Amino acid sequence: MSGLCKKILPLLALVLAILLCACDTAPADPTDGTTTSPTTEATTEPTTEPTTEPTTEPETEPTTEPPVVFNQRDYLTMLEGISVSTWTLEDETVYIRTEDFLATAGIEADELPETETVMDSDGLEYLPLYPVVEALGYPVWEDVDFSTTYITPSAAPFEIPANVQVPVLMYHAVGDDLWGSDELFVSTTDMEAQLQYLVENGYDPIWFSDLKDIEQYDKPVILTFDDGYDDNYTILLPLLQKYNVKVTVFVLAGLLDQPHKMSWGQVKEMSQSGLVSIQSHGMYHPKMADLSEEELIFEMGDSKNSITRMSGKIPYVFCYPSGSYSDLSLEVTARYYDFGLKMNGNMYCTGDNPYLVNRYYVSRYTSLSTFISFIAGAGVPAG
Repeated sequence: MSGLCKKILPLLALVLAILLCACDTAPADPTDGTTTSPTTEATTEPTTEPTTEPTTEPETEPTTEPPVVFNQRDYLTMLEGISVSTWTLEDETVYIRTEDFLATAGIEADELPETETVMDSDGLEYLPLYPVVEALGYPVWEDVDFSTTYITPSAAPFEIPANVQVPVLMYHAVGDDLWGSDELFVSTTDMEAQLQYLVENGYDPIWFSDLKDIEQYDKPVILTFDDGYDDNYTILLPLLQKYNVKVTVFVLAGLLDQPHKMSWGQVKEMSQSGLVSIQSHGMYHPKMADLSEEELIFEMGDSKNSITRMSGKIPYVFCYPSGSYSDLSLEVTARYYDFGLKMNGNMYCTGDNPYLVNRYYVSRYTSLSTFISFIAGAGVPAG
């Protein structure tokens, strides 16, 4: 190799080294086809199920029935002699407030029959009147002429426990103004002495409607007064109030407001006293044994309607005037009443024929000792 070659070769090597270094440090040409991007992780959204809201029903107010609208009834309703308000709905069903019915009829809520009640907008409960009354067996009289309904729970038929002795005493007038037959007038002094004896010796003066609970009384006795004399109001009633004694008064419906007889107003007041049960003695005091069926219907049926209007209560006991009766009169009596009373006799015993009830006659000449003998067997089992 020549000397020139030896000098050129090192120089070429140096130039080649410089070029190689320059290539290593030069920026990449974006146009050279090589793409360099920042090394970043690819952003990926997390895989999730499509978000859906749970399906909900639109909120609505609770569905409630509109409050019933009652119309007060024009018909007057007398329940056990007390005026009570009744109401109707569009279907003309007659309703009564439950609390009024229970208080006036004198029963507890558990004694009511099952029935569909109605509530008003104030939350008060109402009973359908007629279905309840029918289920309980209460007698009803629709007095169309006077637009009044009479319902009398105490007049409902009932079973009487048998074989209990119950003295039934028959009186008439009370006082010392002897304008008629003397024997009919028990003196005021004797009447008070008899009432006082009953109270002080544990006797229980009751009404006929109390016979259904006869076993609750130790010494039951029934005091009855015939004809409806005005002294029953002026003299007897104050004595009854003084001693808190219950009696039954049989009025002649056609003779009220007549001389020596009570007025309609007095009869009503006695009935409302809580001590007097007003019952029927007929219209004009004829002998029942002498009457035809039509006449009996008048005496018994018309007197029943008249007394109901006067007292507000349907009567259920009939007293035969003068103690006169026949088979026909007994049959007609049973159409209208639950009991029929004779004028006299001896001790009445429960279980006896209810249309032939015996009574003891107490006159002006009955001594206290005789009176005591009449009532001595009260509450004692018969036989």
